[in-house]
Amino acid sequence: MMGLFGLREEKTDKDVQQEQLYAARNAYDDRRTAFRDVGDTIELDCLEGLSWLIYKCVRLRIDSDAFVLFPEVNPYDFADPEALDRLTEIRLPRTVYRLEHTPPVREPVKEEGDHLFFQWPKFEVRLTGEQNAVLRAHDLHRACTFFAKYPNVVSAHTLFDLWDGPDYSVVFSRENPPAGCPSGRYDMWREGDDLYFYQPPTLYARKPEFLEVWHWKVSAITYYRAQGELSHEYITSGGEVEFDYGACWRPHLTHVGFLEDAVSVTPVHTEKIEHDSRYTELMMADGRMLKLSYSSLDSLRQLMPEKEFDKLPLQTQKAPQTVQGREPTPVEQLKILADLVDRGYLSREEYDAAKVRLLEKI
Repeated sequence: MMGLFGLREEKTDKDVQQEQLYAARNAYDDRRTAFRDVGDTIELDCLEGLSWLIYKCVRLRIDSDAFVLFPEVNPYDFADPEALDRLTEIRLPRTVYRLEHTPPVREPVKEEGDHLFFQWPKFEVRLTGEQNAVLRAHDLHRACTFFAKYPNVVSAHTLFDLWDGPDYSVVFSRENPPAGCPSGRYDMWREGDDLYFYQPPTLYARKPEFLEVWHWKVSAITYYRAQGELSHEYITSGGEVEFDYGACWRPHLTHVGFLEDAVSVTPVHTEKIEHDSRYTELMMADGRMLKLSYSSLDSLRQLMPEKEFDKLPLQTQKAPQTVQGREPTPVEQLKILADLVDRGYLSREEYDAAKVRLLEKI
């Protein structure tokens, strides 16, 4: 009540501590905001090491001369202002420290034919120097995008790093995609004779338990080629003539050109319509024929340049069988080619063309 009569109340120790705590929280928020405003950052969990990092969550920024870490906490979980005041950025010189990517486990958890199931990868980096630490990103794709900006700092590109996605993509048709593989766009990459492709999750999709990857041997692919054609159709519309009979009786149209005023013609319009039936045909050695979008052709050319061709190469055809050292007759050759058509190694058009040439020899 003394405050009502102009007398000032004395602050208790509790009031002073509370004000100091509020000031420390605001100061921490200001430091955190200033840290993020300097450049791009990423949030990481500290799994082990760095004993001077009391808190397990840090935010990393990569400067030209240092790795800069900032402890990421909820300031309202603190009751000690001095503890908050100690939470400032930590600069680790790049002349002393370095980052190394920890490659994920490559062994599949299970296999179902071409279908491989891997444990969902976690993006981890090891900070080495005077003290060591293992840091793990919260989000795989966010980490891939962030560290891809610094290829000279963290150099790694193995099967499941993914970074911002493999360099090539293909689109499987709805008509006959690979077994157990939904139609749609797939990221594809190659390692030696191994060809991998997977369907990246959407931005807001729930993180799956496994990373599902399909795997082919390049040597098991017989060929790929473009099929179909691009055609155009022109449709002409307009040109209709209309006559306003009522205009003939209007007084102001009784002059000489009243007929021209009463007649109207809609303009002629020609529209070009494109019909695109092109697609990419991919033939497997086991006889499976897969249909991909035409746009997938460029990716396949980059991934498998040795398989590209315009017409069926000779090495994909079976050599004619010889009987007792003689060449097969034209009739026997036709039977061999017919068998190749049934197996999917030869198209019907190519068979008909070869048939004409063989019949000329009979």
